[in-house]
Amino acid sequence: MKEQYSVPVVLIVFNRPGLAEKMLECLKLLKPKRLFVISDGPREKVPGEKEKVEQVRGLFKNVPWPCEVQRNYAEKNMGCDDRVPSGLNWVFSQVERAVILEDDCIPSPQFFNYAQEMLELYAEDSRVMMIAGSNHMQQYSIEKSCCFTARVYTWGWATWRRAWEHYCEDDREWKRIQENGTLKNVYSIRTRYYVRKEFDHYFRRGKCPWDYLWWISCMGAGGLCAVPKVNLITNEGFGEDATHTRSRGDYRGETFPMKFPLDCPGEVKRDRKIDRYDRGLNPPWKIVRAFRKLQRMFGRQAQETDR
Repeated sequence: MKEQYSVPVVLIVFNRPGLAEKMLECLKLLKPKRLFVISDGPREKVPGEKEKVEQVRGLFKNVPWPCEVQRNYAEKNMGCDDRVPSGLNWVFSQVERAVILEDDCIPSPQFFNYAQEMLELYAEDSRVMMIAGSNHMQQYSIEKSCCFTARVYTWGWATWRRAWEHYCEDDREWKRIQENGTLKNVYSIRTRYYVRKEFDHYFRRGKCPWDYLWWISCMGAGGLCAVPKVNLITNEGFGEDATHTRSRGDYRGETFPMKFPLDCPGEVKRDRKIDRYDRGLNPPWKIVRAFRKLQRMFGRQAQETDR
């Protein structure tokens, strides 16, 4: 991209200098005109974390391209589920739209073009609440450049102020969409059982993850998430130092080329079929998980016998 990227880019960082540096190298090729950096503060009981946080922040003291950099750094640790929404509140008090990346969500170069075009295309359509960059449903073929789903995918995404204004920070919206039938209208019985079990678990603990609250907020507003035809984001944050994604499992994270010009659906309408291929919405039943565990166990025993 020859010209500087005109959409504001939000980068959420914490205590992983290597990932922050890699993201900075990625953005150097893009040269966004405006960069917002959100950083949580170090945890007092974690040895050496203060130094790591300062090292990450130091990377953004002198950004190596002409750029307006704004920084929102917490002095004390707020936790991801308070730090992210508070930071985005700060961002959207200043801009109408933005691309949002956590430091471990490494985008393909095409993600930025895709996000920019989609932000423009659906800027005035209140039914579209966000633009996702990730698509992990390899068994489902999306016909157009994107499709629309009721779930949100926040591994590299973009949205507008008009959408983020719906973000609800407590359980009021969750209670409302159950009482007024919204949840029932959105999901089938099986998926509804899983979603209710998952959300209630966190609300009982007293803190629901920020992305779940965003999911609930979008459902409450009747909004949809645009999912790209191909995956455009690689999450490289798996490991012991991750906040949530410690186990990679079978995640591969390959990105693929997106065809331009975009060929988007003629109508903004939810694609209900995509829910069937979303493993996050359809985890295997316990008996299936137990059977697969036995298969793996016997498979390992057979390998050891062959040796």
